[in-house]
Amino acid sequence: MTAEPATRIETDVRRRIRESGMDPARDVAGVRALITEELAAWDRRALAGVEAPVADAVGTAKRVLDNVAGLGPLQPYLDDPEIEEIWINAPSQVLAIPTF
Repeated sequence: MTAEPATRIETDVRRRIRESGMDPARDVAGVRALITEELAAWDRRALAGVEAPVADAVGTAKRVLDNVAGLGPLQPYLDDPEIEEIWINAPSQVLAIPTF
């Protein structure tokens, strides 16, 4: 899947969060519900031929959740129980140190 559907879904989720006044860090379940609703809306548009279908809905939902209610690209490292340390030397240099 290209990044465009995920980016557009994320934009719509962020807009809805702002409109509702929701705190995404405190209401992760609410953010998940918004993501599910936006993915369903995307699927309806895809069935109508307006949008290309999302090939990996689960992966897209995880990516959007990580970016909106988590720490973006760092979130998978934080979720991995085998990662003990994360070293950030530069924006493009992130080292994840596994537990031994």
